[in-house]
Amino acid sequence: MDNIKGVVVLAWKWLTRPAIGKAGLLLITGGLALLNPPLLVEIANLILSRLINSSLSPMNAQPLFGGVLITVGLLLVLTGYFGSRRSKPSEVIGIRHQSLGSFPKEAIKGDLPLLQCIRHYRELDVNHSDSYTNGVLTDQLSLIRRMNKVPVELDSLAGADSDTPIAYYGLAHIPIAFYLGFLLADSKYNIQLYDLNNDSGRWNQLSGVTASLAINNTKNLLNATEAVGDIILSIGISYPVAQIEIEALNLPNVLGFIQINAAFPRRQLVSSHAHIEQICTEFKAALEHIKNCCPNRQRIHLFYAGPVSLCFALGRCLSERIDSEIVVYNYSVKEQPKYSWSLSLNGSANSIIVFNHSSEKGSSHVTV
Repeated sequence: MDNIKGVVVLAWKWLTRPAIGKAGLLLITGGLALLNPPLLVEIANLILSRLINSSLSPMNAQPLFGGVLITVGLLLVLTGYFGSRRSKPSEVIGIRHQSLGSFPKEAIKGDLPLLQCIRHYRELDVNHSDSYTNGVLTDQLSLIRRMNKVPVELDSLAGADSDTPIAYYGLAHIPIAFYLGFLLADSKYNIQLYDLNNDSGRWNQLSGVTASLAINNTKNLLNATEAVGDIILSIGISYPVAQIEIEALNLPNVLGFIQINAAFPRRQLVSSHAHIEQICTEFKAALEHIKNCCPNRQRIHLFYAGPVSLCFALGRCLSERIDSEIVVYNYSVKEQPKYSWSLSLNGSANSIIVFNHSSEKGSSHVTV
């Protein structure tokens, strides 16, 4: 299948070359043939003998005419090349987001759909690996500053073309993926999501329509209150979120809890765009319910266990102007408590880049 895909891509690239460039290549071919007529006549006679049982007479070399054809052909090829450079080609932009795992640049390129493989590909590399030392997050501010630049860098790549497909793929920590999704919440971005298939090692695009997932949303159990305080929201898709590990944080002033869980959590449960939309709809419904039931809520503490693609998509659901402050927590089996640090996505200007730590190791030594 990959070989067929490669042949189709090469054929398409030839067929979609500028007409002026193709004409130039034909002239160059004719000019080279005129420099060596015996070869041209031999090929023509081979064809004619099979078709009409005829043949051509021997021809003399025509270096002057052949040289003119080659010169004109080269000029046409160069004109077509530089002309195509000035016009913006149809393209795909990849966002390679990495902090939790390592994978090659442009790793997604071969897994793009066929109609996108034939497009020009450019990539925005959002790599936070240098913010960690021996698996310990040591440079939080640089990590946030790098992500804050992504919308500007993406706009410079895509320009005003809102139809450019933007392929998001990555292995990033949950708060970081949420935050980048929040930064790219603008609907002008045509973002397409990919997840790493652990069995095949390929990046699967989450597209198409599939049967709905069985999702339980406990938002209606949240009691209405005028009190001031916080809400805990947990989302368990790949794994259940353990309540005991949330309680280990001893979060103060908690007004209530909401859970959004897959009825049967498992890895790679989310397999289509329809699944993404379904869970995002449940998430937005929970946020709206919190707003209506708890008008004096201060922040929402969010705990998540699911794929990076969905995490990024949920971040795109948030609004800095409408939603409460969302604090997303990172899970680590190496820490005690397990949720060792968190990131405020849409708080005030002073808190949007602040990590809140429950670990005793301090702000500069937080384990992955």
